[in-house]
Amino acid sequence: MQPDTPGLPALSMDESVWEDGYSLVIDELKQGALQKFWKHYYGTSAEMVLSGDDLSALRKDIMAAVPSCANKPAVVGFLLDLARLCSRAHRQQHSLHVIAD
Repeated sequence: MQPDTPGLPALSMDESVWEDGYSLVIDELKQGALQKFWKHYYGTSAEMVLSGDDLSALRKDIMAAVPSCANKPAVVGFLLDLARLCSRAHRQQHSLHVIAD
C-alpha cells in the first residue's frame, strides 16, 4: 500500500511473496522482528511503527534470513528492499510505518 503523502519511500509486498516466504520466516526463524512483521502483515495487527533499535533489529533479522531464501528471488528482492528502507530510516533518524492493506 502506498502512503497518502507523496514523496515518502514506500514498499508493497505482493501476496505471493508473503506466501512464498511464510514457512521460512515463521517456521524456520527464531522469534524476532522479521517473524513478527511477517506473521502480522495482513490486517490491523500488522500496523506498527519501528524506529531506532527496532529498525536495527529488523534489518539484522532480514540479513540473517536472506541466504535461506536464495531459491525464492522475489522474497529475497523484497527483503533486501525492506532492509534498505530500514537502513535509510535509521540513518536519517526516521521511523518505518507498516500500514495494513
